Amino acid sequence: MEFSNFIILFGTGVILLTLLIALVKFKKDKPKYFKYIFIYILIGLIISANTIMNKNNISFFKSNSAYAIEQVLSIFQTFMLYLFFINVLNKSKYYNILLILIPISIIIQLFILNLVIKKNADVMPSIASNSFLIIFCFFYLRDLMSNNPTLILLKSTTFWIVIGILYCSCISLPIFSLISFITRDEEYKYLRSQIFSIANMSIIVLYLFIIKSYLCLKPPQNL
Repeated sequence: MEFSNFIILFGTGVILLTLLIALVKFKKDKPKYFKYIFIYILIGLIISANTIMNKNNISFFKSNSAYAIEQVLSIFQTFMLYLFFINVLNKSKYYNILLILIPISIIIQLFILNLVIKKNADVMPSIASNSFLIIFCFFYLRDLMSNNPTLILLKSTTFWIVIGILYCSCISLPIFSLISFITRDEEYKYLRSQIFSIANMSIIVLYLFIIKSYLCLKPPQNL
C-alpha cells in the first residue's frame, strides 16, 4: 500500500474515532461552539470517504465535478471553523475585524475555486482559508496572553481546538502553496501525492486535538 493511501485510510479512522467521541459527549453540557465542531467532523468524514472512492475509481460524478464538490465541502467545513471563532471571540477587541475578514476569505476561496473549475488553474482554495485561520488563531492567542492569565490551558477545550487549527494551518499553507509549482505530469504524480500526505497528516493532528478538547469536557471545566 502506498504511503499516501495509508495516510488517507488512517486519517479516516481518526475522524471516525473523533465522531464516536463526539457522539458519546453529544448530550453533555459544553460550549455552544461544539455544534460547529461536530458539523466540521461530519463534513470531514464525507470528504475523506469521497477521497477514498476517487482513489478506487468509485464515483457517481466525473473527476472535475467530484473535485468541485470536494472543494465546496471544504469551504463549508472551513466556514464551521469561522463560526467557531465568531463564538470564541465574541467579546474580543478583534471581533469586528473578524466579521470583516470572514466574508473576504469566503469570496477569495470561491474566486479561486472558479478559476480551478473554469481555467483549470493549479491552485488550492485552502491557501486562503489557512491564511485567515492563522490570523484568527493569532487573535485568540493575543487575547489569551493579555486577558486571561489564570486560564488552565490543559483543561481548556477552546485552547486545544485553536492550537490544532493553528498547527494544521501552518503546515498546510506552505504545502498547498508549493503544489502550484509542481507540474501535473505523470512523472511528478507520486511526488505530488507524497506532499499532499504531509498536509493530510497535519489534518489528522487537528482531529487528535479535537479529541483532546472533547476529553476536557469533564467537571470541573475550565473553558
